Amino acid sequence: MSKITALPSPAIEEDDSPSVPEDWTWPMAPQVIEIYDKYSDTSSILRLADPQWVVFNKGAPSTICFADGNRGLLQRKLVLLTQSQAAPGTLRRFAATLVHHWAELARILGTPPHQLREAWRRHSTKSQQTATFKAVLKLACQAQVGHWSPQHAALVASLDTLANARVRRRVQAVESRQNLIGAAHQAEIVQCLDRAAEMGNLSQIQMEGAVTLALMFQHGMRPVQVLCLNVEHVRYFTDISGNSTCIVSFHAAKQRKRDPWEIARQVKPEWVPLIKRLHANATGQGRRRLFTTSAPALLWYRVRSLFHSFGMELKCSALALRHSAAQALADAGHSRHSIQSFLGHAMDATARVYIKASLHQASLINTALGASKLYGSILSIADRTFVSVEEMQAASEDGQIGAVVGERLVAGVGLCAAGQNTCIYNPVTSCYGCRKFLPARNRAAHLEAIAGMREQVAAFIRMGLPEGNLSYRQLTSALRISVKVISGFGERDQGRKVVLRGQEIVA
Repeated sequence: MSKITALPSPAIEEDDSPSVPEDWTWPMAPQVIEIYDKYSDTSSILRLADPQWVVFNKGAPSTICFADGNRGLLQRKLVLLTQSQAAPGTLRRFAATLVHHWAELARILGTPPHQLREAWRRHSTKSQQTATFKAVLKLACQAQVGHWSPQHAALVASLDTLANARVRRRVQAVESRQNLIGAAHQAEIVQCLDRAAEMGNLSQIQMEGAVTLALMFQHGMRPVQVLCLNVEHVRYFTDISGNSTCIVSFHAAKQRKRDPWEIARQVKPEWVPLIKRLHANATGQGRRRLFTTSAPALLWYRVRSLFHSFGMELKCSALALRHSAAQALADAGHSRHSIQSFLGHAMDATARVYIKASLHQASLINTALGASKLYGSILSIADRTFVSVEEMQAASEDGQIGAVVGERLVAGVGLCAAGQNTCIYNPVTSCYGCRKFLPARNRAAHLEAIAGMREQVAAFIRMGLPEGNLSYRQLTSALRISVKVISGFGERDQGRKVVLRGQEIVA
């Protein structure tokens, strides 16, 4: 159990604070409120008269010890007046800030309005402090206590809470595609879940880890949404093919509405056995909750334990699973409303950030691949006058260009006038930018080469190599130049005779 205890506050000098907030006539506060913790399905009863409160937050109790006398009474009154509708974690942080930073708050409250900005810069330096202090200042203006009145509300509203900077950092992390799970690790997650679903001797911890991972990976659910699942939230159906289908209903977490809506999601058929076993255990033991733990840290420990049992290491966080799932929808072209519904958000602002990140990524890849209009020029190769397939096949083997590009064996893209064996550059990827390259009228071969080059660039991006990397620059530069060169071929080049190892070919 954590404990928040009031620290001795330094005396407030009269010239710093002309009046003491404890002496002001504050509004009447509720005598008692009830705060509900979704994680543990437990309510905390908080009374104005009690010098100590026990608040259940994320499944664990936390004790808050207020200051003595009138100061502690005012601290509790401020919490009850401003946080009666807040979540347990928010209320706990608010109360902790009052207890630990009362001296700073008292100085700000006692500061004349015309000196507020300077006092704010001096005594409010952290985001949690600013949010708490601003809420108390707003209450002081509304209640007209001390020297504060409604005419000062605009001044208080203009104070910086540092929240914008925090939001900007989160948005920038999404837009730059930080913390996304790579394709290789996603494959490991699927492999881990598939193996777990086939095993019949999983422990309770492994089962809970597997179900948690499946729901977070497939549907981007938050830990609180998983922990709050009751047995009645899991339903089974049989589809027209006779296969078992599982629907899980989650609550829309972190919503301002008192009664958030439910989000229904279908579990991947291969992973339904995991849900069934955990559900059967819960009903057999008479539990209301699907999971035996109510702590997010213990829930994630179960996920990591599952991975370790298969000799693998989990390299991501729960938040990364959620971001990756949402970003995958944006990359696949889903609308902001679709992404908003998937995330369970009341507004589509966050969904727009994922779409912006997707467009940014597409721009990077297109630039690297010489895409957009230039990329379209490569795709139109087959419509131009180049070496025919028959002419290419009649040439010597050394003149025919072929190589492994990306993960593809590419051949039949054209001929090299100098001979591939004597060329010091990478075949295919560098050929398009070379004047000795004679492209073949073979659309399928060029499309295969393009696909291979896209795989190479995508591999660079997945590896996180900087754009200044030499190999990356060589590849992207070759692609851009190659498109320009090929797009310049036209009727003026028709009939040009080229001697290739003794054979005369019309390009």
